[in-house]
Amino acid sequence: MAPQTPNAPAPRAPRKGNASGKEKGSKSNFIYIGTIIILVITIVAFVFMPSGNTGGSNGTTFDFGSYNGKHITSAQGGYLVKQVSIVNDALRQQGLSEQNYQLYAYQVWRQAFERTVYHYGVLDAVKQAGGAVTENFIDDQMADDPSFQENGKFSPKLYRETPNATKLSLRDDIRDNSLAALYTNEVNAMAPSSQEIAFLKDMAKETRTIAFAALPLSAYPESEVASWAAANAKLFSHLKLARVSVAKSQADAEKLLKQVKAGTVSFEDAAKKNSADAYAEKGGSMGAKYYYEIMADIEKKEDVDSLAALKAGEYSGVLKTLSGSWVFFKAEADATPADMADPVVLKDARAYMLRFERGLLEDWASAQAETLSATPSADFEKACKAAGLEVKESGPFPLNYGDIDFVAYGQRIPLMRKIDSAAAPELAEASGNEAFLAAVFSLAPGAVSKPIVLGDNIVVVKVKEAGAASEEDLASLSLYYPYFFQQKTSYEMNSIFLKSPLLKDNFMNVFFKYFMPKQ
Repeated sequence: MAPQTPNAPAPRAPRKGNASGKEKGSKSNFIYIGTIIILVITIVAFVFMPSGNTGGSNGTTFDFGSYNGKHITSAQGGYLVKQVSIVNDALRQQGLSEQNYQLYAYQVWRQAFERTVYHYGVLDAVKQAGGAVTENFIDDQMADDPSFQENGKFSPKLYRETPNATKLSLRDDIRDNSLAALYTNEVNAMAPSSQEIAFLKDMAKETRTIAFAALPLSAYPESEVASWAAANAKLFSHLKLARVSVAKSQADAEKLLKQVKAGTVSFEDAAKKNSADAYAEKGGSMGAKYYYEIMADIEKKEDVDSLAALKAGEYSGVLKTLSGSWVFFKAEADATPADMADPVVLKDARAYMLRFERGLLEDWASAQAETLSATPSADFEKACKAAGLEVKESGPFPLNYGDIDFVAYGQRIPLMRKIDSAAAPELAEASGNEAFLAAVFSLAPGAVSKPIVLGDNIVVVKVKEAGAASEEDLASLSLYYPYFFQQKTSYEMNSIFLKSPLLKDNFMNVFFKYFMPKQ
């Protein structure tokens, strides 16, 4: 522990290059990396608040949460505020604009908050593992601090004239930053094994060039949509309702409903004062909604039936929503049955089927595509054109599951050749579709696949050519994969702390309460 009244740094012995004073092991016991799962790296925008009051308009110190009991506040001189300054400067140097002040402020403070969480998490992990920094090492760093330098040498006079509180704060910063560096250096020293790189090169060796045809689910016949919608007409009946939502309890909602029925408070005022939803400002009025839209929010289906039975001006009982709140409704008009001659209703019915009844559409499209799968290879293109389907080509591409890439110099660089979805948007989800990749890389050249569900299409694929990747592509994979590995490792380590149960994240509540102007 640093002395409460720091003495001048002791004369320095020759440096050993080890902040902890301990021999380096092969791996520190506080670092654990599980299996690195190949995922697309998420880019997190670094965002800052414009310069000015870092503690709010009234100089208030905001508490954004805590990590393992250590609070993350906007106190002047604290780690969070230092990160605000650092990230803010970095963004301005990149030419980012502060014109949208609120968005810029959110970006700045959120990134500073996440950096602080990582810093606190690292310190907690290192200290839990018994990591420490020697006082002699801190003395050395203090002696090198520019605050105590005069003519290139340590000045005892400047040191004595510096307030003790400042010196203690500086020692604490040196200790924390050195401990964090121990952790970060271990992470940065990690590298993929030769076996891992060899596995990826094996993935990249084989390539495929394909021809394919895509039957969109949107081709599902209008007559079939109309037939299905007529059989499920209740879903598309119109309910014109107003609602009051109460988050606290069923008892509170029932008490409020009783007051509304007694006329001591109007329905509109009850909605405006109690509801926390998009309808509050309109006095609870929801406008015309389909039965299925109301059904998506109410816990019990029979309760939706009771709403559909309300006459204009009638009130429902208190109902429970799927989100756990309590609501009661007022019918603004009688429910009206679905008009199956209305093209808008049919359009909405198709959208409903695409979202909730995809299996019906996929089965229909797959059945249509079966004829292509049964076609001899030589006649594949002719059969597709006869069915009114365009034949497209793609490739060569390797078994690049997920289109993995990494960021360098502000650009994304692919590790392997990607499936070109610019010319063939039907293949946009192909790199993450196991059925598609398994079919393409298991078929012999000339073979035609079974129908494959791919996004909003059913595709049938003919393998035109089985090739091999160039030595240049394989060599670039060996060169680039360690960069991907390092970026992915750093991202995963950050995620560990941001997802930790030790973190109490109150950032959103505090930011929108104090930084956003009241509407």
